[in-house]
Amino acid sequence: MCYPPIALPPDERRWPALLRVAFRFVVCFFAITTIYLAVGHFSTLVLFRDPLAESVASRKLFAAYQWGTARLFGSGIVYASTFGYVAYLTTALVGAAAAAIIWSLLDRRRLSYDRAHAVLRVYLRYLLAAVALGYGAMKVIPVQFAPAPLTALITPLGDVTRMRLLWYFMGTSTAYIVFTGLVEVVGGLLLLSRRTTALGAALLAAAFANVTMLNLGYEVGVQLNATIYMLMAIVLLAPDARRIWSAFVTAGEAPAARSPWTRRLGFLTKAVIVVLLITVNFRAAYVAKRDAVLPLLYGIYDVVDFTRDGASLPAGDPERWLRFVVAERGAAAIQSTIGGRVTQFTATEDAANSVLTLTPRSTKAGALTFRYTRRSDGGLDLIGRVDGHDVQARLQPIDLATFPLRRPRR
Repeated sequence: MCYPPIALPPDERRWPALLRVAFRFVVCFFAITTIYLAVGHFSTLVLFRDPLAESVASRKLFAAYQWGTARLFGSGIVYASTFGYVAYLTTALVGAAAAAIIWSLLDRRRLSYDRAHAVLRVYLRYLLAAVALGYGAMKVIPVQFAPAPLTALITPLGDVTRMRLLWYFMGTSTAYIVFTGLVEVVGGLLLLSRRTTALGAALLAAAFANVTMLNLGYEVGVQLNATIYMLMAIVLLAPDARRIWSAFVTAGEAPAARSPWTRRLGFLTKAVIVVLLITVNFRAAYVAKRDAVLPLLYGIYDVVDFTRDGASLPAGDPERWLRFVVAERGAAAIQSTIGGRVTQFTATEDAANSVLTLTPRSTKAGALTFRYTRRSDGGLDLIGRVDGHDVQARLQPIDLATFPLRRPRR
């Protein structure tokens, strides 16, 4: 059966079919991914400092989202993992697509959503402003990222997770924390006025794009939230896309009148410069990456047996080594038992003669020369002379994946 289209008010225009479908999809997507957040923020405003009520309300609404993700990807999905991020985002996209199809079938006579679009923009503006002001205030008043605690100062870097490393990096500079907070606060305030919405959305789109990549790169666990905030800002910018393109791409003074020959020469010169800039810089980066070959003895080794002048030194002896390291870019180190002190060296390998030479970096002491033997289990046996003493060390490699900072991503 064919239905006549719904009559439009005089101030509304007919939307293209693809735009109507896209709008329905966007509404459904944000309904799935933001309503539980909106209720949580509303609870905070109404109840004022009652995070328990906020979390309970949000959790009940989030349960349906979790249920849908479990149906698609199975139970046991960890929200804070990279796979969880992909699973929850995919669930939202699939759910929004299905809902948009049903909506399109039921509401196919409607030719415009101007009023609904206005409501959506108000919703996104105020929710994103609440999010930005919330996160921004916690940075302007440095609470979210505190300086590294004393326990962190004595923790080996390899024992720090990616997320914790990011937190320490941010907490090291109060000035940078406050700056990022001001960006979010200013962006949120600009969203509260219709006239400055585009500027605020542009600011927050850039800010949350950076946050999203930090969360993904450092496995922070709230990657999905940051992605949703970035998409909210982009959707708020969408109606101004043509003006933004005109302002930043097609705007500018018209070039002075030139002859065809001059224009061709200018174009050719520009093309050559562009090609050279790209080629030279990417070639330099490629060569640096290609030449960064790991040494043959690369690894961190535990010292399982240590002999000095023919006498075996027990574990804990102050003259015994704790670890031996052959690292990237010609670096090496010996970690002593006393306080875990690390002495840095520059390493030179002579694979043909099985000789490893270590030159101290911070002192004028002489170089250390060791003959080494590779065992079938991957370990090393070193023989050399250190501080006038003959030493022999039996080394066992450590699995680098045991360090949290080197663990495979989840």
